Amino acid sequence: MTVANEQITDSSSIKGLSNFRVTVERILELLDLEEEDEYGILRPTEYAFNTAMKLIVEAYDVLGDRFPKASAGTDDAGSIRLAWQNTNADCRVRLFCPSNADDRAYVYHQKNEEYKSEDIISSSTLVHWLDWFNKV
Repeated sequence: MTVANEQITDSSSIKGLSNFRVTVERILELLDLEEEDEYGILRPTEYAFNTAMKLIVEAYDVLGDRFPKASAGTDDAGSIRLAWQNTNADCRVRLFCPSNADDRAYVYHQKNEEYKSEDIISSSTLVHWLDWFNKV
């Protein structure tokens, strides 16, 4: 899996950047990856990119400033995975956006030893679990 999660070390660069913007920038960084390597596809497919962007834009429209910052990565098929993690609360939410329309997008959520995944039918599923993540 390839991950775009660069640390910004210049504190002046951080000022004014919302968590949403950082998340979008991390997704956009995935488009700059080499197309593939010996392990498979590195760059996300157009379908995965469009799915991820649609879901996070719609989630941001509801959550606004409560939208948490995510790391972004791809798998060897060109799917996108977004991850939100709170190590202090042992809590995580992961969004999987598949490489093609034959597979379903889903959200995985975990708190301590309890976990579950749900297919995403609309962005309201993602909004629900990101709101839950913020409250944990």
